[in-house]
Amino acid sequence: MNNLFDNVCEFDAILFRRQLHQRPELSSFEENTALSIALQLEALGLTPSTGIGGHGVVCVIDSGLPGETTLLRADFDALPIKEKNAFSYCSQHEGVMHACGHDGHTATLMAVAQTLSVNPPTQGRVILLFQPAEETGMGAASMLNDAWLAEQRVDNVFAYHNLPGYPLHTVIVKPDAFACASTGVTIELEGKTSHAARPENGVNPTTAMLKVIEYLQCMPTRYRESFTLVTVVHALLGEEAFGTAPGKATVMATLRSDNSSVLNSMKSDLCEMVSTLAVQDKLTSQIQWQESFNAVINSPKHCELVCEQASELGLPVEILSEPMRWSEDVAEFLQKWPGALFCIGSGTEHPELHNPDYDFPDALIGSASGLFLGIIRRIHHS
Repeated sequence: MNNLFDNVCEFDAILFRRQLHQRPELSSFEENTALSIALQLEALGLTPSTGIGGHGVVCVIDSGLPGETTLLRADFDALPIKEKNAFSYCSQHEGVMHACGHDGHTATLMAVAQTLSVNPPTQGRVILLFQPAEETGMGAASMLNDAWLAEQRVDNVFAYHNLPGYPLHTVIVKPDAFACASTGVTIELEGKTSHAARPENGVNPTTAMLKVIEYLQCMPTRYRESFTLVTVVHALLGEEAFGTAPGKATVMATLRSDNSSVLNSMKSDLCEMVSTLAVQDKLTSQIQWQESFNAVINSPKHCELVCEQASELGLPVEILSEPMRWSEDVAEFLQKWPGALFCIGSGTEHPELHNPDYDFPDALIGSASGLFLGIIRRIHHS
């Protein structure tokens, strides 16, 4: 693959974003995207480190003088969704698209890299971190398992996510819990099939499955001290055959809470309930947890800095009263180092995230990169 751009002057963040959009890659398979990022950083005269926690890319811009270390993070994985847009830069990979705007987040951070390559910090260090596998909740933790990154002393972490449903360029922030912890769960109950005319010869999991679904739907009433939500997303019982009584049932659900400890309690209670029920009904049970995220906890100090800089740039600011219900694995960085995740509105009528007609609004690259650079100026320029 050739360099996308030959030099700093020719760099075009919107073009770069659209090139990424054409070549989306799924979580943990973003090899070519990571290469494109590294090549572009090199074209800007910077020195990236690759293969951090998988396909992660990190670039340090060091003033050589004492000062704080600020980490700016962008994600770059795509989703298994077939794109329905008809513009010239649509996905060229069938069934895969950038439906969450990670192409735009990456282009934003590259625009920051372009400016810092010619106007570096005068004190301290800036770490530009490009993260894979956000959608599966694995990327941040994998990068933090890398020895180099794990040993870094970081004073500030900042990241953003575009957010449809809010006015374009509006900065959305909240101190403390900003986005929920969540996990997917698959519960399998297995008994024994039998002829439908002789159900007494089998072990039917139907009643147990219904009890599990009812338990899941009632879970939020047991944890009123925090926001909790349980969504049953799939249920399967037996086979499509009138002559066969079912011997196996599967239930899938998503559990959410604005408190990671509460989510862990929900998980423990669910495991105990399923185990007890299986014994009572002479079933075997298995529980699998998938796509687990901790809650995003923002530092009030860093939220205040985001708000101040947004106001200085003339960007509207909305401070949320409740956390976002979705999850973001930037939480792993914010558990280790203080900082803030914020959102920037993509437009009130913009297609929703994870939809086949979604496309990142290019206009956000300027406002988001400007906000990042303003924060860097406040911290790293004397």
